[in-house]
Amino acid sequence: MEQKRDLLSWQWPFFLIFFVINFTGLITTAYYGRDELHLHFNRIYHNLYSDYFFKYYTDLATTYVLILILVYIIWKGTWKHLLFIGATAVLSSIFSSVIKRSLFVDVHRPTYYFSQKHISLRLIDGVESQIPYTFPSGHTVLAVILCFYLCMQIRNRYIQIFISLLMGLVAVGRVYLSKHFVIDTIGGSMLGLFFAILGYYLIWNCSNEKLNRKIIPSK
Repeated sequence: MEQKRDLLSWQWPFFLIFFVINFTGLITTAYYGRDELHLHFNRIYHNLYSDYFFKYYTDLATTYVLILILVYIIWKGTWKHLLFIGATAVLSSIFSSVIKRSLFVDVHRPTYYFSQKHISLRLIDGVESQIPYTFPSGHTVLAVILCFYLCMQIRNRYIQIFISLLMGLVAVGRVYLSKHFVIDTIGGSMLGLFFAILGYYLIWNCSNEKLNRKIIPSK
């Protein structure tokens, strides 16, 4: 029980912002309904600057940040860091794909779903539309894991809050681009949190000294 209290006190900015973002998503989905919430968001909150920002942001903040973190870990870090990021990212990706391709294979992404209802969405030029596999949002899964990891490395609360807000922007961006419904990002957040906490207790708190060795030993 002591470890759990330590984790919550250590990472409280992350957990607070995580809860607020997902609770807000659940409340608004319950109030408007999945479809109406997406249409409301799509028709009101678009502008040229946001279009350009979100067109690139969600990939930069997940895939490219993951690559940079892995490169840095291999260069400067230990096997524990590499195993934590590698295992949580790979296992969550596999689990997310299994869920998408088995349980929710017939649940389509907003662009295709609304086109079948003959409802036009405001889409962004250069952003490809996709059809299947909308739940859960894989980008949001990865964003939560990366945010959790980065917040573990940083003691400054203001930076933790800033990073956690950037995590939330990934979820917003997936809805903004009509790649996902809000409920998809909530599912992705929960899945990412599950694997982040699992990795924390199984890998990060592992007492095996070999995991604390540098990947590239210092000369």
